[in-house]
Amino acid sequence: MEFNKPQQTVAEATRTTNYEDGEAFEPADSRLALYKRTINQLLEGSFYESDDEQLAAVVQRFDTAADEDPEFVLKLAAYARQELYLRDIPQVLLVLAANDERFKDDSPESLIREWAPAIIQRMDETATALAVHDQLFGGTAPWPLRRGIEDALVAMADAYTLGKYELSRREVTLHDVFNRIHPEPVDNEQEALFERFMRGDLDDYPDIDPVPSPNTWDTVISERGNTRDAWETLIEDDAYTLPIFASIRNLRNMLEAGVDEDTIVAHLDLEAVRHAPLYPFRYYQAYTALQEADIHAPAVEQWLEAAIDVAVKTVPVGFGDTFVAVDLSGSMDHPLSANSTLRLKEIGALFGAILADQGAQVGGFGDDFQTVPMHVDTPVLQRQDAVLAADEDVGNSTNGWKAIDHLRERGEPVERIVIFTDMQIWDSTPFMARDSQTVKSAFDAYRAEVAADTALYLVDLAAYGDLVTPEGYENVYNISGWTENVLTFVKHAEKPAEVLGEIDAFEPE
Repeated sequence: MEFNKPQQTVAEATRTTNYEDGEAFEPADSRLALYKRTINQLLEGSFYESDDEQLAAVVQRFDTAADEDPEFVLKLAAYARQELYLRDIPQVLLVLAANDERFKDDSPESLIREWAPAIIQRMDETATALAVHDQLFGGTAPWPLRRGIEDALVAMADAYTLGKYELSRREVTLHDVFNRIHPEPVDNEQEALFERFMRGDLDDYPDIDPVPSPNTWDTVISERGNTRDAWETLIEDDAYTLPIFASIRNLRNMLEAGVDEDTIVAHLDLEAVRHAPLYPFRYYQAYTALQEADIHAPAVEQWLEAAIDVAVKTVPVGFGDTFVAVDLSGSMDHPLSANSTLRLKEIGALFGAILADQGAQVGGFGDDFQTVPMHVDTPVLQRQDAVLAADEDVGNSTNGWKAIDHLRERGEPVERIVIFTDMQIWDSTPFMARDSQTVKSAFDAYRAEVAADTALYLVDLAAYGDLVTPEGYENVYNISGWTENVLTFVKHAEKPAEVLGEIDAFEPE
């Protein structure tokens, strides 16, 4: 006998609809809901949400989480910045907290001041925090926020960082930060440095030398322009360094400036790819940038193709017994972001091709589902093309349940099913109720008939925050948001309680 029974199940309490009116569920834990909105939240317009709508969703979930556990919000911001390497959204959470009465404390021991240096990890983020405040609230920033920014600034300030992050072309410059927070230098040396930074370029102080420009690749390009001479100097002169990430990101610029592609390829090193913290997507992004610009550079393209195949080996292992379904519906044609021409389905297909390297089965769905045979020795980009080519056969709807039904009908047990989608899944079957066939019902049937212990991973590439199964549903893991190393986030999706535990245990540094 059960006493004091709940009025609603978790599924009933959290059931909602997504943007296509398909069945969806809100996370039940307010802290987990904010975490799911935070992870890789780009705060850009998307197929279904505008910038303002996405920001409003963050604010809403911030408000609920702050009611339950205010300090968790700041821990999450620091965790997102230090562990997930996110940039803007941690500053948004910090500024929201600093302007919220639940965090109000003007003492030197305030939570805002304590956590700010753990959230503001780079000099330009001092300006980002003030810019976020200006946009969301305006007026003078609260005292704890200003003091927290000051603490972060004085801890990072040296001639290199002040020169590198002067931010003269931004709405809020580093000079603005100094004028608004009036940082107190920690010693005489820093006091002299601050004076050089603030007065060294002013005519009223002719005897004060300005802070020198840092000797970095970006300052060379800034000073000399995007020229062949500048890039060849960076490549050939040992006085400068051109890291592999900067090289990959600027391949198009080098070629457009007239740098010979053999010079570029000679500078690039596949061995460095094996040890660089870059997953295949970065090389793919450079590859597509050359194609979009109609630049003919076969040697560079061949190097990038090889780099993608090498970088696949840096992907976490353990996905061999996996079934991958890539959403090829119409909404997946939407670009990844406002600044990208890459489509969501390209990213999903690329991940499918990457997992095939470990032996995963891959297919695509729309109106129907179709498997895509591929061999492990086939180059990654050819595998990706094969997935995208299925688009013509499967149609433009989003019948994700058909992928799982395919496995059930074959009676094939797998360790996990991974679906790459924008989570706007519904049923387009004619003459059927819209939600008579769902991912949840298909997965229930598969587990009942074929493999009870199979796990389902739903990777929401667009990060709208909807779920197509209730939170806490056994062996179903929702990964909200796209990132190039999304596969490393499986541990976060598998055991959300452990994720919250990791965040709760986070300490300010």
